[in-house]
Amino acid sequence: MEKLRAALSRLPQWVFTAATTLLILWLTLAPDPLGDDAPTLFPGADKIVHAIMFGFLTTMILLDTERKRGWIQLPAVRIVSAAVASALLGALIEVAQLEMEMGRGFEWADMVADATGAALCGCGWKMLQRHWSVN
Repeated sequence: MEKLRAALSRLPQWVFTAATTLLILWLTLAPDPLGDDAPTLFPGADKIVHAIMFGFLTTMILLDTERKRGWIQLPAVRIVSAAVASALLGALIEVAQLEMEMGRGFEWADMVADATGAALCGCGWKMLQRHWSVN
């Protein structure tokens, strides 16, 4: 675990958060980001995808925050803040989709899925962080 922490610590600050945010912005704001390669899924699968995307964003925010703090366990307030920030980005993206009028639509259910994924991953981080943190 120490070697992994050392390797991750050498990377630029906020690299995981920035990369994940850029990927989410492309996937959610581009008119047709996957083109003909988009998989056909079951009805409602996009809500699961939303939960995964924003849960992953929350996890990357928490990873970058813990790396910055020297791998010390994060207090609950930081974990909640990361989940709220992730969910707020999801809400802003929904508003942007509405305003951009590029074939993407505003959906309350997407915002609920975003917040749910963020909250679940925040809870998972809180429960599991003792396994990789230094204290």
